[in-house]
Amino acid sequence: MRVGESTTDEHRAFALSILIFWTVHYFVLTALAKLSGATAMFDLSLRRIPLTMLAMLLCYAIYRYLRRRRGGSFWRLAVMAGGLALAAAAIYGLVTTIVFAFIAPIRNFGPYQWRMFLEDSFIWLYSFFSWAAIHLAMVYSFEVSDRERRLVKVEALAHQAQVHALRYQINPHFLFNTLNSISSMIWDRELKGAEAMLVSLSAFLRTTLEIDPSEDVTLSQEIALQQLYLEIEQIRFFERLKVEIDIPSELADARVPSLILQPLVENAIKYAVAPSKGVTRLRIAANRSDDSLMLHIEDDGSVTQVAGGTGVGLRNVRQRLAARFGERWSLDAGPAIRQGYRVTLGMPLQYAAT
Repeated sequence: MRVGESTTDEHRAFALSILIFWTVHYFVLTALAKLSGATAMFDLSLRRIPLTMLAMLLCYAIYRYLRRRRGGSFWRLAVMAGGLALAAAAIYGLVTTIVFAFIAPIRNFGPYQWRMFLEDSFIWLYSFFSWAAIHLAMVYSFEVSDRERRLVKVEALAHQAQVHALRYQINPHFLFNTLNSISSMIWDRELKGAEAMLVSLSAFLRTTLEIDPSEDVTLSQEIALQQLYLEIEQIRFFERLKVEIDIPSELADARVPSLILQPLVENAIKYAVAPSKGVTRLRIAANRSDDSLMLHIEDDGSVTQVAGGTGVGLRNVRQRLAARFGERWSLDAGPAIRQGYRVTLGMPLQYAAT
C-alpha cells in the first residue's frame, strides 16, 4: 500500500468513526428524552440535528490538529486529546445553552438558567471524552499497523541492499580490477601489497556475508566495513585516493541501518576517484544535531555525481531511510561548497537497548 493510499484510508476511517459515534449519540439522546416524558419532542429533535453536526465538526477539527502532532509520545498525544475534548465540551455546552435559551427556546421546556451551562458542559464532556478514547484507540491501531508494514518493507529493502552489495562485490569489472591489481603486484614482486589486497578482499566479502540485512549495526561496525572496502580501492588507486574518517567516540555505538553508506561510498569511488588524475580525498564524518545522527560523505573530485550519476544509489538510500524511520530522516545531496560532491544523512540518534 502506498503512502497516499494509507493516508486516504485513515481519513476515511476517522471521518466514519465521527459520523457513526455522533449519529448513535443523537438517537440515544432522542430515545432518552422520549423515555423521560419530555414535551416538544419533535422540536427538540430538530434542534439537535445542527448541534450534532457541530459536534462532528469539532471532533474532526480535533482529529486534524492531533494528526499534525503525532510522532512523539503516545501519552503526550493522549493529554492533548483530553484537553481538546474539554475545550470542545465547553464550546458545545455554550452553543447548546445559547440555542435552547435565546435563539430557539422550546415552549414548555422551562426556564433555561446559565448554571445549566455547567451541567450541560459536564454531560458533553463525557461524550467528547468517550470519542477521544475511541480516537486514541484508532491512532494506536493505525500506528501499530504502519509500524508492522514499515518493518516488512525495511526487511525487504535491507535484503535487497545486501543483494546489490554482493552483486557489486562479484561484479566481473570489480573482480577484474582487483585481481588485475593483485596480479600486477605479484609480477612486480610487490608481494606485501598483493597480500594486503587479498586479505582486505577476503575480509570484506566475509563480513558482508555475515551481516543480517534486517538488523541495525553500530556506526563503528558500518565504518569498519567501509574501511575494508576502501582499503581495496586505495590499493587499486594507490596515491590517488586519500580517506579521512571523523567519527566521535560518543557516536561509535549509535545504531544505523546496515550497509546504509555502501552505495554512497561506491558512488564517490566511481564518479570522483576513478575519473580523476590527481589526488581525491574522500571524507566520512558524523556528528550529533539535537536528537539526530548526521552522517556526511564528501569528496573533492573534479567530476561530480550530478554530471555522471544515475541516482540509483541515492534512491536506494532514500527508500531504506523512509522505510526504517518513516518521516524522521533527511538526505541532502549536491555539489560541495568548493569542489566535489557531498551527501548528508540524518536519522534519529538511537543506541542499543541495555
